[in-house]
Amino acid sequence: MKNWLIPIAVLGVSGVGLLCVTDRGREQMRSIFDHLMEHGDPWGDFSKFLDDQLATMQRTLDSLAQALEDSKA
Repeated sequence: MKNWLIPIAVLGVSGVGLLCVTDRGREQMRSIFDHLMEHGDPWGDFSKFLDDQLATMQRTLDSLAQALEDSKA
């Protein structure tokens, strides 16, 4: 697999370069970036969701730890 890593990387980079050279490719890239700018950052929403879930887990663990400490006393 190591022998194929560099050729695959070169093909990927050259594909992106070819996409930037053609008019149709530039138009497609422009529409993708416009779509991203119009609808905001999708990763930001996902990150906020993960932060909320982690905070909920932390609160649950804190309450479990408190309950265990209370039961020992």
